[in-house]
Amino acid sequence: MKLAGFYVSSDTARTQLAVRNDPSNEEIDAALQLFSAMSGIVSLSEDPVPEVGVYELALYADSGNFMLMLSRCTDGGDHEVDTITNPTAGEGEIEILGDLYQRCMTTRDIEPVRRCFHEFASTGNVQSASLKLHEGAGSP
Repeated sequence: MKLAGFYVSSDTARTQLAVRNDPSNEEIDAALQLFSAMSGIVSLSEDPVPEVGVYELALYADSGNFMLMLSRCTDGGDHEVDTITNPTAGEGEIEILGDLYQRCMTTRDIEPVRRCFHEFASTGNVQSASLKLHEGAGSP
């Protein structure tokens, strides 16, 4: 498992995170904490990447908004992505790192993000139930 990413500070300088192999939960938490105040991307990925199956969990963070993407390769060679489902985030779109996404794919609560990263680090996957936020959790 490999932890990597970058963040953008308020002066728009891009800073690469030090790559961590087989990160501990404490190292994961420290990396995620940066994104409570900064924008950027951090990911946990299988190393080596499997030909079939789940291979990466990525967090896209921007202005206190968080979006998770769980990526997998199918038997047919296609790539599929699951995201969180947050029914209380509202309707419409939100900009994250220059791209527009459905608001229901985001949260402002870092705690479910942290739980998903810990789950991925320990199991190599995130159960679909972990990607569904409960009413009142993670709303703006």
